[in-house]
Amino acid sequence: MAVVGLQGNTFKPHTGTKTSVLFLQKWDKKLCPKKDDYPIFFAVSEKSGKDNSGEYVYVKNGEGKPKLDYYGHFIVDHDLHNQGGALPDGIAEAFIDWAKKEKLSFWK
Repeated sequence: MAVVGLQGNTFKPHTGTKTSVLFLQKWDKKLCPKKDDYPIFFAVSEKSGKDNSGEYVYVKNGEGKPKLDYYGHFIVDHDLHNQGGALPDGIAEAFIDWAKKEKLSFWK
């Protein structure tokens, strides 16, 4: 149902292997009947939240210090989701919009 390509630094320092995440839907006669042709959501992450050495990259506040979220944690600079509104909408929000538009059974 979806393919999301992750940026090369996502799993550093452990590995620099290019990775994609696949979202699968099991066919079901009632909720998700089998189709021969169906749309697929594609996205590519361009900001993993890590630099080339695998160190986290944080969003900075106006003073150049790492910005904190509602719980006092540093906000990692990525494009996967909007971190409760602290970041611009990301891939997760785009997938939700797409799923609603496609009227998928789990977003009615």
